[in-house]
Amino acid sequence: MAKLHGTIDGIARRLGRDVYYLALVDEAGGFRDIYTDVSEITDWLDARQIGWSLCAGFDEDTVWIEGGPGCIFLDIHPELRPEAMEMVEAHFLDAEGEPSIPGYVPSMLRLMKALSFAGRDDPDYWENF
Repeated sequence: MAKLHGTIDGIARRLGRDVYYLALVDEAGGFRDIYTDVSEITDWLDARQIGWSLCAGFDEDTVWIEGGPGCIFLDIHPELRPEAMEMVEAHFLDAEGEPSIPGYVPSMLRLMKALSFAGRDDPDYWENF
């Protein structure tokens, strides 16, 4: 498995911008875990030269100590590479805007939402769990 690069909200705070990602979901709409095999999807991203990294997903009401929801951070700057996000959306969403590939939902986490959880970056935060 590829190395995990933190949490999607931590990546947004580190980059100081909104971030795109693919949420990993199951048939019932719940999260799939970070250990899900995503090689078919990452091969597709690699073939289109879209940078990516595996990371833990974001849930406002839950903190995972081990495992947790998975997602694929898409290294697409929203202002500098809109055509790359359009390519992702065309592949992963149907004409009605619904997910076209089961298990993967294109998503965006706004920086302001990520900043509201900046306390999670403090190492002391994790001592409470």
